[in-house]
Amino acid sequence: MDSTAQNKRNLDVATVPRPGSDEELVVRLAAGDAGAFDQVFDRYHKQIYNFIRKQVSERENIEDLVQEVFLRVFKSAKNFDPEKKFSSWVYKIALNEVKRHWKKSAAKQTYSLNTPVGDEGSDSERQDFIEDLRELPENVLERENFSETLKVLIDRLPDKQRTVVILKIYHELTFEEISEICECPLSTVLSRMRYAVNKLRRWLGVDED
Repeated sequence: MDSTAQNKRNLDVATVPRPGSDEELVVRLAAGDAGAFDQVFDRYHKQIYNFIRKQVSERENIEDLVQEVFLRVFKSAKNFDPEKKFSSWVYKIALNEVKRHWKKSAAKQTYSLNTPVGDEGSDSERQDFIEDLRELPENVLERENFSETLKVLIDRLPDKQRTVVILKIYHELTFEEISEICECPLSTVLSRMRYAVNKLRRWLGVDED
């Protein structure tokens, strides 16, 4: 086999989605494969449910929004850009549904942050943020009251800053992924995170130094 034919064969193999991968599933979804939809639902349901639950209080609304997210995923699969990350695309749909819900609501919804943050992962920025707050003086924030206090404070953040904090801390996404989900420059995401951290520290009465 000559080098040209071999290179073409390698290119063809590289463009074939791996069986069971997100890329393979979205191709099947676009073709109307109900089995692929079931797999996507099983793979992302818990993540999307938790993401919405942290921003919407009523259980009935949460369930409705989750169903609407996956309905839109199924209907819009044919429009998915294969150059993008599938998981980020799903989160983006979920964020749009949450925003739509906020607009319909008479008041901004609150959410629960009592779920433990989890073990330390490879994302050092996420852990640095958590440790930055956990190291506050005991007379400002008792360790056992950390989750409840954080819930109240994060709820006071502007919507856009709060979304970045939730995606970063509780869903362990990279800033690049959050940038894609929120459809804004990376610098904007970093700025929102920085402002959020500074506000939390100021509200806790802690010197930024």
